[in-house]
Amino acid sequence: MRSKKAARRETFFRMTERHIGGAVEAGVCRVTVADDILVGDEVTVGTNPIINFGSCAYLGLNVDERLKRGAIEAVERFGPVFSSSTVYTSVDLYDQLQERLERIFDAHVVMPTTTTLAHLSALPVLVGVDDAVIVDAQAHASVHMAVQLLQSDGIPVHIVPHNDVKALAKAVGEHTPNFEEIWYLADGVYSMWGDVAPVHEVAVLMDEYPNLYVYYDDAHGVGWAGEHGRGFVLDRVPLHDRMVVAVSLAKSFGSGGAALIFPNAPTAHRVKVCGGTMTFSGPIHPAELGAAIAAADIHLSDEHEERQSQLMRQIDFTAALLVEHGLPTPALDRTPIWFVKVGGFRSAVALTQLLMDEGFFVNIAAFPAVQLGEAGIRFTNTNYHDEDQVRSLIEAIARHLPVVRSGGDGITIDLRPERAKATEKAQSKRRF
Repeated sequence: MRSKKAARRETFFRMTERHIGGAVEAGVCRVTVADDILVGDEVTVGTNPIINFGSCAYLGLNVDERLKRGAIEAVERFGPVFSSSTVYTSVDLYDQLQERLERIFDAHVVMPTTTTLAHLSALPVLVGVDDAVIVDAQAHASVHMAVQLLQSDGIPVHIVPHNDVKALAKAVGEHTPNFEEIWYLADGVYSMWGDVAPVHEVAVLMDEYPNLYVYYDDAHGVGWAGEHGRGFVLDRVPLHDRMVVAVSLAKSFGSGGAALIFPNAPTAHRVKVCGGTMTFSGPIHPAELGAAIAAADIHLSDEHEERQSQLMRQIDFTAALLVEHGLPTPALDRTPIWFVKVGGFRSAVALTQLLMDEGFFVNIAAFPAVQLGEAGIRFTNTNYHDEDQVRSLIEAIARHLPVVRSGGDGITIDLRPERAKATEKAQSKRRF
């Protein structure tokens, strides 16, 4: 007979398949982009160009000619892949990028290939068998994946409600007498709602509890926030000697790869040497390294501040419009990520389809990315967008949201092939 644990696992898989499969059939998820040359603000779906509000290239660097040249020159030197674990050999581009990143973060840097692999390398090394883990309920799925490895070693894991500082303080106090170190895991900027970690309050707790350590995934905060793009977390609080920050170079940075930021050399060295994926996974590809070096140079120049200012103006403009139209967003933090709550899965799909029909691509956000019944749409600001595009999107959301909400979860989703023609016709009437 199947155990309760196995039954719950099977239920989770089936629900995930149903939701993602339905979104794929509806043409709003796993969408293929068919551009001859990507220009930034638009993507081509089928034959239809639509404004892309689903990109995480916040500063508008991912199609920058300087990053392209850096990538091309790196490929011409080393080929598309340098087929060796970095424990044996690595191209000199690694050293060039590390030097620049250590100037940006003013800290010790280790470079995994992705933030997911960063977590899988760092956390099993940082968290000891006599330690305990507290994790924010909405921390990124990749963090929770690494937590499963810790649990397999018998390390206790306690999940606290999202951004609930009182619950965190209570959990730290209860765990402190029984464990050597308490590790709190959270995001800097949360990828669905665009809200931010209470980093100042957590810093106060670190002063109160000398055995509290903090690990932030600031993948969505790096690049557009902080001096030289050092990220949301390190813009708000200094790098504590009991803090580690993981960042992505594949979002705002516009290139590829990831970085782990450490307060001291011994900890960085241990993770680099002992972290599993630092040895047993492939390297950052030459093209990504070449592009990342070019991006780092931009971050270290005066141009970066200009790009930041441009994006922050758009963020403030977007927040004001969301408030003006009374749209149900759970957070209005000053980040480039926005979430509009719809409710049921089918209603969220329908809203995403209607927006695509008007020429806007947004991200549907449903289970398992968010809780059941909390589905919605996520859209982002990038420096590719202008105010007219942002205004037109938000006005379209405000128009269609009451319609799909009134239909409830029984609303019809249009899966007909003819829908593509209707989309093309609707796009020809766009007002911008």
